[in-house]
Amino acid sequence: MSLRVGIVGLGRIGRGMLRANYAELASGRFDIQVMCDVMSVDQVAYLLSHDSTYGNPPFSLDCDGNNLIVSGKTIHYQRVDRRRASPDEDSFGHLRKYELDVLFDATGTATIEDLRSIIKHKVAKKVVCTTNIPGCDLSMVYGVNDNQYDPERHHVISASTCTGNALVPLFSILEKHIGIDYARIITIHPALSDQRVLDGYHATSHLGRSSAVSILPTKTNVAHSAALVLPSLQGKLDSLSYRIPTAIVSVIDLTANLSRDTSREECMELFEHHARTDMKGIIHCDYGAWGHEKASIDYLGLPYSAVVVMNHLTLSSGRHLGLSLMHDNELAYCSRVIDVLGVLNRGGL
Repeated sequence: MSLRVGIVGLGRIGRGMLRANYAELASGRFDIQVMCDVMSVDQVAYLLSHDSTYGNPPFSLDCDGNNLIVSGKTIHYQRVDRRRASPDEDSFGHLRKYELDVLFDATGTATIEDLRSIIKHKVAKKVVCTTNIPGCDLSMVYGVNDNQYDPERHHVISASTCTGNALVPLFSILEKHIGIDYARIITIHPALSDQRVLDGYHATSHLGRSSAVSILPTKTNVAHSAALVLPSLQGKLDSLSYRIPTAIVSVIDLTANLSRDTSREECMELFEHHARTDMKGIIHCDYGAWGHEKASIDYLGLPYSAVVVMNHLTLSSGRHLGLSLMHDNELAYCSRVIDVLGVLNRGGL
């Protein structure tokens, strides 16, 4: 069955979902009916065609009135405003005519009331949001808890975050085989689109400082995200993020106090085993290139939620684990969002 899909919000993730979804789009499994954003259709086409990070898209692209033509397929486009609707307002009613199975919210600004109104007013059968919004029916990290999906109970689904998708599979492996008493997560993350190239206004004052010349500390909810999927980690995690002057690829520095003594070799074997079996395509173990370290840009375009840099794995006193993870924080995350769509397709709506 071909799922009828809509995307609201065409920032880096919304546009990345089209790029990551291209093979599925071409195969006919998923059928993108409509996309919405505040931009004009020609601006969207321009940004899809000229991507400073990924280059030209793997598909041909053109505009025809209010439509995007992607490799010959017509995708309807609707320009919308940023006005906040009331919870009872049918603010997505203009999309009802497309009879959507799934609507992706990639705006990053929607509330749970916004998303529930989509279900209430029968705009789509399911909603998937690309962030963690309190009150979702299920926070899903593909490869860890996607088997919990219940179409009768889960209508508004969070696909977690890029960092959540990178960390939770590793946490699940450690928690299953060894146990985690405490972990501290440091995320070294590329600058985001809400930051300023030059000093200017931002609701969070220090994020208004120039992203080109500073490393800026900021809060991250990845500890909360992980605990939503793995409740046993509740209260055991702390996290902090640094935004750095790069465009792509995030680094995660993880230190964990484990529940029992282990060895570096056991930890490496565990990650390698799962990378070959149940988490193949989700995590990957990397040993560098011909004995040399890699640069972060070498991980651009890799679809893995997390790449474990095995040469950086440390273990001291039998229980103190250190890990370095790399991941393409856009394309890899978009690939997992498409995997979530596959779960809904197989599990039913």
